[in-house]
Amino acid sequence: MGSSHLLKLPRTYNFMPLIFRSQVSRLPLIAFAIFFSLSLASRLALFITAYHNLTWGLSILGVFASGLFFDAMAGLFATLPWFFYASLAPGRFLGSRIGRAATALGMLLFTSILLFITASEWFFWDEFGARFNFIAVDYLIWTQEVLGNISESYPMIPILSGIITLAGIMIWTLHRRGLFIWAFKGESSWKDRAAWLAAGLTLPTLAVILVSQSAAPSFANQYHAELAKNGCWSFFAAFKQMELDYPKWYVALPEDQMRREAKALLATKNAPSSSAIPEDFRRTITAPGDEHRWNVILICMESMSANFMDHFGKKRGLTPNLDRIAKDSIFFENIYATGTRTVRGMEAITLGLPPTPGQAIIYRPGGVNLVTSFTPFLDRGYDCAFFYGGDGRFDFMNRYFSTAGCRVMDAGAWKKQDISFKTAWGACDEDLFHKAISEADANHAANKPFHFFCMTTSNHRPYTFPDGRIDLPSHSGRKAAVKYADWAVGNLIAEASQKPWFKDTLFVFVADHCAGSAGKSEIDVTQYRIPAMIYNPSLVPAKAITGLSSQVDLMPTLFGQLNWNYQYLGYGHDKLDPANENQDGRAFVSNYQKIALLTHDGLAILKPNRQVSSYSCDLVSGDLRPLDPVKGESLVHTTTIFYQSASWLFKSGRLQRSYQEPTPVALESAPLTAPLIKNPATPES
Repeated sequence: MGSSHLLKLPRTYNFMPLIFRSQVSRLPLIAFAIFFSLSLASRLALFITAYHNLTWGLSILGVFASGLFFDAMAGLFATLPWFFYASLAPGRFLGSRIGRAATALGMLLFTSILLFITASEWFFWDEFGARFNFIAVDYLIWTQEVLGNISESYPMIPILSGIITLAGIMIWTLHRRGLFIWAFKGESSWKDRAAWLAAGLTLPTLAVILVSQSAAPSFANQYHAELAKNGCWSFFAAFKQMELDYPKWYVALPEDQMRREAKALLATKNAPSSSAIPEDFRRTITAPGDEHRWNVILICMESMSANFMDHFGKKRGLTPNLDRIAKDSIFFENIYATGTRTVRGMEAITLGLPPTPGQAIIYRPGGVNLVTSFTPFLDRGYDCAFFYGGDGRFDFMNRYFSTAGCRVMDAGAWKKQDISFKTAWGACDEDLFHKAISEADANHAANKPFHFFCMTTSNHRPYTFPDGRIDLPSHSGRKAAVKYADWAVGNLIAEASQKPWFKDTLFVFVADHCAGSAGKSEIDVTQYRIPAMIYNPSLVPAKAITGLSSQVDLMPTLFGQLNWNYQYLGYGHDKLDPANENQDGRAFVSNYQKIALLTHDGLAILKPNRQVSSYSCDLVSGDLRPLDPVKGESLVHTTTIFYQSASWLFKSGRLQRSYQEPTPVALESAPLTAPLIKNPATPES
C-alpha cells in the first residue's frame, strides 16, 4: 500500500509548468526550494530576535521584498551543484536504487549544510547584530582560533546532532511526498541536459554582473538594512570587497587639491609641516627641555567598552581597578575607537591613520615595513616587542609587528610553563602580563629601555578564565570576562609596582574596540566610545582630557609626555599640547564600508557608490538628525580630505620605512574650492 501510494503521488505534480518537464530542472528546483525556504525561515527568526530594535511600519514590507530578492539570487548559486549532477549523471543511474540513495544522501548533506549556515547566522547575529560580513570572512580564513572558540563557546555535539536530525526529517518528508520520484521521472534528452546546464551557469553569472548588494534599498534603521540581506550573498559580497579603492568608490577631490588641503589641515602651531613638498605629510614636533627615557607598556584591551566602567556612569562594579587607575591617570574622557576589529584598533594606535575603507592595513599585503609609533622608540635604541597570548599569525599581526621592528612574543615564543590557563584565543590575561613583566626584568638587568605592546584576549567569547580570581564564575558571560580582565590589570600594576623599573615606566591602557557595534543608525557612535589612560602618578600628574579624541591621538599625547623630538606621519595630535588642548577635537569611526568623521558639529559618513550623509549627533544617545546643509557640506568636505588623503598616503608607498621624499618643488596654485567628484548617476543621500 505504501509503495503504491508513492508511485501515484508524483502525478499530483503534473500541474507544474512544462518548463520543468526535464529531469535536469527538477532536482535543482527542489534544491532551490529548500534554500529559499530556509533563507525565509532564517529571516523570520532574526526578525523575532531583533523585535525590539525594529521600526514597525511599511518599511518592513521593503525589508521582505529586498530579502526575498537576494534569497533568490543566492539560491541560483546554491543550486549549481545540482545542475551539474542532474546534467552529467546518466538518467538510468538517477532512476536506479543506488542513484536514488546517492541523491537522497546528497540532499541530506546539502540541507545539513544550509541548516548549519542558518544556525551560524543566528549565533553571528547574537554576537554582532548583523548578517555575515567581513568578520565572518576572517573567521573562515583563521579556522584554528575560530573553530576552537566555537567548540569552547557552544555545545557543538548537540547542535550538530540536531541539525542532522532536522535535515533527515526534511528529506524524509520530501521523499514521502514523492518529490524525488517526480524528479527522476522527468525527461532527460541531451538537448534538455545541455539547455539546463547552460541556464544553470548563465543565471548566476548574470546575477554576479547585474546585482550588487550596495544597490539594495537604504533604510533609516540599520537593523532593517541587515535583515533585508541574504547571509550567503552578504558573505561573498564581503569576500569580494576586502579592500575598496577609495577614488573608485567614494566622493573625492582633485588629487592635487586633496594633498594641499590635507597638508594644511594636519599641520598645527607646534607640529608644522616638515617640508614644502605638497605630498609630504610629515610634521616635525620639537619639544622644549630634555627628553625622558621612560619605558612604556601599552595594554590594548580586548572589547573594553567605555560603558563597562563606573567612571562613565553605569555603576556595575565590573572595573574597580580601571576606575581607580583612571583617577590617577591622564584620562581621555571622550575617545572613540576607529572600528570594530582588533586590527583596526592596532592600526589606529600604531599608524595614527583614519580607517581606510575595506580591511585594516595590518591585514593587507602592503601592510609591512611601515613607519609606526615604534619608529621613534627604535631610533632611541629601545627594545620594542609585541606580546600576545595566542598565535600571532592570526590577522597577520606577527607580520605587521615584526616588520615594524618589534620582537614577536606570541605564545609560540613562550615556554610551556608560561601558560597556566588558555582558550582557543590564547593564554589568559594574567599569563600575558607575567610574560611582559619577566621580559621587562630582563631589559632592566641589561640597562635597555623598552616599549611593549600587549594585546589581551580574555574578554572574548568563550569568556573563560582561571577560577578564584573574582566573585563571578568563569564561562558565565561577558560581565564576568570584563571583571576578570579588570582584575588582571590590577594584578599587573600590583606586581609591576614591586619592580625597580616601575618608577621609570608609563602604562597605557586602551581598548581595541567596543564589545558591540550594532545599532539602529547607520553608525551608532555610542558603540565606539572606549576608555584610554596614561598612568604612573610619579611621572605624570592626573589630568582629564575632555575634548573629542580618537585612538590616533593616543601616541602623540604619550610622546608629548616623554618630551620627545620626532617626525610624525600620522593624523593624531598631542591632546595636551596647548595648541590643541582647547580645540573641540574629532574622531574617526568606521564599520568597514562606511567611514565617518565625528565632531561636535555633527557626523559625516562616506559610503560606497560615492554616497554621503551628514547628521547632527547626540553623543550620549547616538541619535542622528539631518544636519544643516551648509554645515553638512563643509563637514563632508573635511571628512573627504581626511579619508582620501589617508588612502592615498598608503597607496603611494610613503608609509614605507625605506621611503625617501624627493627634492622639494614649488607649491601649485590651483584653487582650494574645487567640488567633490561624485558619480553623476548616483544621487546624493
